[in-house]
Amino acid sequence: MVEGMGGANSPYYQNFRSYCFVAFSILRRSSNLILNLFSLMVNANIPDIAIEPDKAVLKVQDKFRLDLSEEEAIQYFQVLINESVSALFPQVIETIHKWAQYWRK
Repeated sequence: MVEGMGGANSPYYQNFRSYCFVAFSILRRSSNLILNLFSLMVNANIPDIAIEPDKAVLKVQDKFRLDLSEEEAIQYFQVLINESVSALFPQVIETIHKWAQYWRK
């Protein structure tokens, strides 16, 4: 996906990152509402929530990193994005895809 935006140094990817940070900040500010709504869904028989209903809300809460300040949360999110971009598994899948495309020719 990063390559589709023109690479890690492209203005399109930098805009994407900026939008991610803004969205994360907005979601964190609305975390109380989101967590309350999510807690109402615990008994809604949603398969992914029903697996561990007692931990479902806590898992969502952990993702918001409410224990961090706004600046620390953005830094955490930057690290998370950087790690996902450089993760090994997506690179392996991309290489396999390139090989498959090569062999189709």
